[in-house]
Amino acid sequence: MKCALLIVLLLNCFIQAQDTEYLNSENDQVVIFATKGSIFDQARNGLVNEIRDDFSVSVIEINENTSIGDIDSVIDSYNVPKAVVLIGNNAIRSYVKYANQNKQKTKSIQVVTILALDVQRAVSGIENVNAIAYETPMLTALVSFRRVFSKPVDKVGVLYRNPLKQFIEKHTHYCAREKISIKGIEISDDTSKIELDISSALQNLIRTEKVDALWIPNDNVLLKPEYLGNIWLPELKKKKVPLIVGVEALVNPELNFGTFAVIPDPVALGEQAAEIVYNLKADDWQHSGVMIHPAISMYSVLNLKKAYEIAAKEDFKTYEVSKILKK
Repeated sequence: MKCALLIVLLLNCFIQAQDTEYLNSENDQVVIFATKGSIFDQARNGLVNEIRDDFSVSVIEINENTSIGDIDSVIDSYNVPKAVVLIGNNAIRSYVKYANQNKQKTKSIQVVTILALDVQRAVSGIENVNAIAYETPMLTALVSFRRVFSKPVDKVGVLYRNPLKQFIEKHTHYCAREKISIKGIEISDDTSKIELDISSALQNLIRTEKVDALWIPNDNVLLKPEYLGNIWLPELKKKKVPLIVGVEALVNPELNFGTFAVIPDPVALGEQAAEIVYNLKADDWQHSGVMIHPAISMYSVLNLKKAYEIAAKEDFKTYEVSKILKK
């Protein structure tokens, strides 16, 4: 129970955000719908700081109580903005529901999204979208870890569910070019089987395949707190294998789970979103279709406690890491 509570706290360390306005009637209106939380606030601030002098900007907090009517009131109050920026999956889900019921009103609104997992699926149903992917490409993460870890990283185990199958297959080919062999195991979506599937997959990859490392995609199902506490952590204690993740909370030394992470910088994501907004204005707000952009700025994090459990201190080139987490 204590472990599960710690996991929940680490994955949900949110702080309160307030609605904010930077209004100028002479400028085009941009509305930012933002999920609350420290990482979302960093991205929002990076965005707002870049655009508030040239656009009329409103920041609206999205939470579990936000209704379609609430969003409609915001859209109407600004006489249908030129663009909305959606920060986080909750903001996207709320706007998708609204857009599906207000297609005529939203068809002219340009949409920019950041800090959303599985963004291609998340934005399905929205027109005129420019989305910045939050998943760090597998190859980027593995090559970064190779620079940090002096031991071979030639065979890597991956657990994934069906929604990420195409992503994994595509990046398996990219990794092969760098002579990294990916041993992927698909985990069932059947909730009655998922715990056994994760346990069996970990045992197979670690004990039978003897992988050099594990890479875990950002999947809220596979990484549910109860699965972390009941399956992942006990299995990984039995055999010391580097675990590469895509969320900084998962390399927190208190959790003692992930070893290394490569993560899009939230402030840079906000600044990248600002650049997209400027480009949309330059194109007279005429973009159509869905475009997914890669994040352009990443940072790496090493859990020093976990790293030294796996290998000797001299096996890690800590000078190659952006951020080191100790106890």
